[in-house]
Amino acid sequence: MAMKRYLHQITVDEALAVIRSIPPHTTVRRVPIVESVGHRLAQSLYAEYSVPEVPVSAMDGFAVKSSQTIKAGDQTPLSLKNFARVNTGNVIPKEFDAVVRVEDVWFDGDDPDAITIRKSVNPGTNVRPVGEDIKAGQLILPAGTLIRPFDIGAIASYGFTHVSVRSVSVGILPTGNELIMPGERPAPGQVVESNTTMAESYLRQFGVDVIRYPPVVDNPVLIRGALEKILSENDIAIVSAGSSAGTKDFTAKVIGELGELLFHGVAVKPAKPAMLGIAGKKPIFGLPGYPLSAQTVLRIFVRELLEAWGWKGPEHKTINVRLGDSISSEGGIDEFSLHAAAKVGSEYAAIPQSRGASVQMTGVRSNVIIRIPYGVEGFEAGEVVPALLSAPTEELDRTVLIAGVYDPAIEALTELAVKKDIRIRTGNFNGLSGLMLLLKNACHLVCITDTADLAVLGDLPIVQKKLTKNATLVCRKEMENDPLTKTVLELADSTEFRKKLSRS
Repeated sequence: MAMKRYLHQITVDEALAVIRSIPPHTTVRRVPIVESVGHRLAQSLYAEYSVPEVPVSAMDGFAVKSSQTIKAGDQTPLSLKNFARVNTGNVIPKEFDAVVRVEDVWFDGDDPDAITIRKSVNPGTNVRPVGEDIKAGQLILPAGTLIRPFDIGAIASYGFTHVSVRSVSVGILPTGNELIMPGERPAPGQVVESNTTMAESYLRQFGVDVIRYPPVVDNPVLIRGALEKILSENDIAIVSAGSSAGTKDFTAKVIGELGELLFHGVAVKPAKPAMLGIAGKKPIFGLPGYPLSAQTVLRIFVRELLEAWGWKGPEHKTINVRLGDSISSEGGIDEFSLHAAAKVGSEYAAIPQSRGASVQMTGVRSNVIIRIPYGVEGFEAGEVVPALLSAPTEELDRTVLIAGVYDPAIEALTELAVKKDIRIRTGNFNGLSGLMLLLKNACHLVCITDTADLAVLGDLPIVQKKLTKNATLVCRKEMENDPLTKTVLELADSTEFRKKLSRS
């Protein structure tokens, strides 16, 4: 069978323009108010009644006629017999128009039916008037508002148990002969179906409904049947895997049969096989099977569609980082490179991770994403570039970067550091390249197994900490008293660390 090729690859910006041109497809449904959080109101809400509907007390105290208190003063205490005891929220009897606080009242020991006051009150004092909170028919929230958890109390107070919300439902279809369910151990040639689980978790941050459907094997008839069902039940369809150019990748063919394939192949890395089609005015995305490629499609393309339709997801925040190592790119693509970053000294430094699209741990170990734009062949070590955060800035400020060789002792340190609110992130380097990062002040520590490599540091003052028979931690002398670095070095001397090593 002839292999398919990407003959019509478009740029990321061109793909985003296509996505933005797709009109919104949403549904309206009635839901209990407790289920409406994170959704957008389909219809404006107006108060069913005034709150409060009658004057009520704003304080614990005594309802009085204000006109009868005019003569009260510090030097002229006034005794009243015409009053009513009220607590906060109690209805004010019609004959009264003010409330004297309980702490401003004295009781006449000889007459339990009388109170003494030393301060006059004006009409309305300590009284909540009709409609103080909201008046009947007044706007509570306009259509299109994103409902927040603390909005629910007000909505309930003003007469609603259910509201109409605009909803977007996303149906996700996993495909592939090799798939097995999470929890099963894969045999050779099998793959745990994890991309759609990840996709659902990501998409729910936008407040959309997500339905994951049962996996379908690589059969165009079965894929078409499943996709037709998804399109009938959802506003957006996502097909996971089957978007590449292999002999069993049928997604593009099926989309073309059901509607129109808008693009297949984008000049982006990872995620070149990304595709988008439309059928019955509903968009269909094709996710590549490799995890990092799938994440790229979700983060760049699916996000763009949802935000264009009015659904906002996690914050897109960038910081400037200084590169510890150079990054190269093909030039004719947009490349998104995953890095681990932390504050080293006075600025953020970043060290690269593996660039393989199938390596999920690259995503786990990284906390920033650096875009190498179309037409740019890379960045040099030491350059300051913008980086998209995939973790909070606060976490970066509590992160220690350890470059160099892998050793199980680093895992033990990582577990102990978390208890101190410190996140250790590592880079995939050998000892020598890790030491070069240390020389550039691009990491806190380096793990080495050959002390002869230290010669590359020349006269740089350093501190060494033996972890195991083979592994040694190295840091610059000037970083020895950095609070995070110091804590990690202290942990390496701890009894708990030695116990962890002995159990491993």
